Amino acid sequence: MSRRRDPYMGIMKARDSLDIKRKAVELSRRWHDIWKRISERPSLNPSQQRFLKQYEFAPLIATICDELIPAGVAWGFPEWLYNRLGSFELQDLIRVDYRRELEQYLEERLRNLDEDTRREYLESVPRKIEDALRYFKRRKKTPVTMFENRKYPAPEVYFMLRVIPGIGPKKASMITRDFAYRSLGLVESNAWFDQIKERNPEFDVTHHHLIITPIDVHVVMVFSRLFGLKRANWRKLQGNPLLVQDVIVFSKLAFPDLPAKLDDILWNVGRDWCDNDNPLCQECLLRDICDAGQQFLQGRQ
Repeated sequence: MSRRRDPYMGIMKARDSLDIKRKAVELSRRWHDIWKRISERPSLNPSQQRFLKQYEFAPLIATICDELIPAGVAWGFPEWLYNRLGSFELQDLIRVDYRRELEQYLEERLRNLDEDTRREYLESVPRKIEDALRYFKRRKKTPVTMFENRKYPAPEVYFMLRVIPGIGPKKASMITRDFAYRSLGLVESNAWFDQIKERNPEFDVTHHHLIITPIDVHVVMVFSRLFGLKRANWRKLQGNPLLVQDVIVFSKLAFPDLPAKLDDILWNVGRDWCDNDNPLCQECLLRDICDAGQQFLQGRQ
């Protein structure tokens, strides 16, 4: 019986190592331009931002909600919930029926969500929130008081987050990276980091070069297309250990100071331009170094 060929297999073997390095250097040069676009894009409204900075469990709950639905919708849930409860203390949060509340929230804010995604979301996210809250109740801690008044190397922060129910490897890496961005002054605020810092002035995240790039379907697709793979089942390819290893090492080549910066470039390119079916290559900031992009553009001429 013949085995189906892995679509990713061989695309690196067809490369010259100098071409791989050239792409890494160009991505490093363009990070600031893409970061500027990200920074100028409105994310949360001022009311949501103030709320997330005020309550210790708000950033955690928003983070757990942030899957399968738009980030802006996910991060608006804590304030919406507070307006219904009139409280955001753990003893009140732990009594909430999160499936019922999220079902109502999605009905109000995201009526066009397809039924399969809605069902998948409601089957997993409410349970994750409830498990996370019970985790903190047992330990008599909060997402803020779990940290001490000291500096933490990034891998330690990662594993402190990783053991929280509802926080997988990808989210733990993203939170650690976002803490590092706040530490470096690349962002003006981060609700979770800022609450910790207000309580513990010596708190900081160090060893940024050890943060692993979060890898999702956008990262997989854009990385693969940079090296010439035009189409594939990107979600399936996300589990390919060869590709994952290549992305991790490539991120260190491009951004040795903070490899997780690669995620920002590839994720935002994937969201804004690199559509699965109709990529907007002519508008993409990476079009001249993207092998698949050049093929798409030539095919339209």
